[in-house]
Amino acid sequence: MIPLPPLRGAAPSIHWSHTMQWRALPCVLALSLGACSDPEPEAPRPLKVVLFPYIPDSAGDGFASLKQRLEADFEREHSDIDVDIVFDAKLDLYDLDDGGTLNQLLGPGAGAAQVVEIDTLIMGELVSKGWVQPVALEAGAAHPAAEEAVSIAGQSYGVPTYLCSYVVYSNSPYLSSATDGDSLVQILTDVAPGMRPLAANYSGSWTLPSSYLDAWADTNPTGVLSQALSLPLDASALASFEDVVKSCELEAGVNPCLDGTYADSSLAEEAFALGQANGFMGYTERLFFVRKASPGMALPEVISVPLGTGSAPAVFVDALVVSAECTGTCAEDAHAFTDFMKDPDVRSLIAFSGDAPQGTTPRYLLQATQAFYQQEPARSDPMYQKYVQFLSGARPYPNQGFPQNRKTLQSALMDALQ
Repeated sequence: MIPLPPLRGAAPSIHWSHTMQWRALPCVLALSLGACSDPEPEAPRPLKVVLFPYIPDSAGDGFASLKQRLEADFEREHSDIDVDIVFDAKLDLYDLDDGGTLNQLLGPGAGAAQVVEIDTLIMGELVSKGWVQPVALEAGAAHPAAEEAVSIAGQSYGVPTYLCSYVVYSNSPYLSSATDGDSLVQILTDVAPGMRPLAANYSGSWTLPSSYLDAWADTNPTGVLSQALSLPLDASALASFEDVVKSCELEAGVNPCLDGTYADSSLAEEAFALGQANGFMGYTERLFFVRKASPGMALPEVISVPLGTGSAPAVFVDALVVSAECTGTCAEDAHAFTDFMKDPDVRSLIAFSGDAPQGTTPRYLLQATQAFYQQEPARSDPMYQKYVQFLSGARPYPNQGFPQNRKTLQSALMDALQ
């Protein structure tokens, strides 16, 4: 909190604190000798924060501008805290091994951080290992799915920042009429027969299982999503999902959506942007790369992707967690930062590339803070207003069980799809 300045004309006064009393006492005794000087101000307390590097780098500077802006804005409000924000793509923020990346960041060592942004798919593991501490949330401030995603056994362990969901972008005026996997493929095929209907990336032990879970959620709209982590695979969900995945094949046995061709690059986005595919499936923020590949293209239509026999949106949730090693004043400083990061103005800064030159494409990141969507510029933005329509009924991916089951699911799905 910024200290209030003294009233004009008011007599000077001595302000006591636990840390200043011993320093000020000799001054009181030495006033008559004229040898007193003000105590030296304490150095700001360090706070290290590791944020997700998996977002569009709008300014193209390795997030240097965003880091500088966030640090300056926070320290303007909290001059007693020296925050160091880290965006580092070399840090594997899914590494749960003992002695691994997250263990080091959330541990007591010299390279530790006090606040780390994580995917709540791994929240249960972090809690069971005792690496993070409970946090207090204001009820209703975050999307209901986000509140659920950060909760383990009725206790919140994270402050939600982003939502992520699989969507489809296309220029088809009929896209919104797609209600399941079959109708989606047909609508996209009709845009330009003979062209790849949908470019996407399904490869990897995190991506393929999570795509299947989306299909399972579409097929079982009232089911508990964690049930999808268990084998055998759901036959109805798999059949619909398989039709969508295999629609990417333009020649038998060659599927760039499944074989890794479109993984870890922007090739799928470029295929759609350059007219080589009739649609693109991925997270909302991938629109940044679509527009980067074709700056003059009109904004596309968008829907939550129906991969199963229906359409019931599921969302990933990212959140800030506080290290269990951070207690006392450290915890207070950490919570001051998480409060800062959930502010709608901060969320707008990030979402609309406020750290980059004016006119830069928005990042199109879904925000977990509900007030973000009610204020400008999101309230008038055509894409965010489309996103918010399908977010209203979204449910979160499970925050327990996914890391342990992902490779088994991937193996079963690859066997079924090939």
